[in-house]
Amino acid sequence: MKKQVKKVPIYFIMMLALVFICVLENEVNTQAALKGKIIMNQSKISLVPGSKFKLKVKKVKPSKLGRIVTYKSNKKKVATVSKKGVVRAKKAGKAKIVIASKKNKRIKTTVMVMVQENKKEKKKASYTVNPPMTQKPENSVVPVVTPEPPKHSPEPPKEPANDIETFDHLTGMYFDIISKEFTLMINAGTVNQIAIDLTDCISMSDSEKQILAGLISEKYGKRTVLKTMEELKAEGSIVDDPAYGFVFRGGVFIKIREMEKDSSGFSFYVSCAMNGLSLNAFTHCKAFVDKDNKWSYKLDGKLLS
Repeated sequence: MKKQVKKVPIYFIMMLALVFICVLENEVNTQAALKGKIIMNQSKISLVPGSKFKLKVKKVKPSKLGRIVTYKSNKKKVATVSKKGVVRAKKAGKAKIVIASKKNKRIKTTVMVMVQENKKEKKKASYTVNPPMTQKPENSVVPVVTPEPPKHSPEPPKEPANDIETFDHLTGMYFDIISKEFTLMINAGTVNQIAIDLTDCISMSDSEKQILAGLISEKYGKRTVLKTMEELKAEGSIVDDPAYGFVFRGGVFIKIREMEKDSSGFSFYVSCAMNGLSLNAFTHCKAFVDKDNKWSYKLDGKLLS
């Protein structure tokens, strides 16, 4: 006598299959999260209260996830971040911006934000237009002498600084120069990154240099880095060329060098180039500071190659 085999209900088989698919999908997502990676334009930024910086996604692995991400700050009192990745500094401290893939939230990365107090630079003797005069003690006998103009108080510049408005910080002044003089070259179709060499700008702090790079990146929507020509050559971005001298592949190189200082300010050099023959430079420039500690500038000695 044959034993009858009980048939397994179809709905039970379907339920087992559904459970198996869910487990498999979870495993795939877990493995993808372990292998996945988000690469940002910066991994660490330094800001001062009131300034901002635009974060951008350079690459997402695997690429099928796309570059749509979410942003979240762990300390909104220190720094906030918008849905588009614009970080705004609020007060001094440290904050962490968490960036996660919208398709797979397990794939994420972080960007550290350092917000430093915007301490106004102490007035340097070399930049003082009218040095403070020592008060005379009361009831003192003052000898009668013929007044002479102070030796260390030069007259304000006789020529206007090209009718340019004044700036509270050198960051704003240099940003204005780059925007007015080099925009045509920066907006060239072959340019996708901007490199700035500020190593000789001793009047700027590291955070001010970072802010300048952030302002330029936001204005032109292009990757902006603080690097010297030697560093760019070492990484292969700039190569020597017998015809052009050098070629910056897909980029422009901006260099600002501060030089001689006096009691009213300092002279400086600023240039922008894609290669050795496209150099656009101002070789004899002057930055002035007035009695309110505001800056203006005069460009001269323009060199076009």
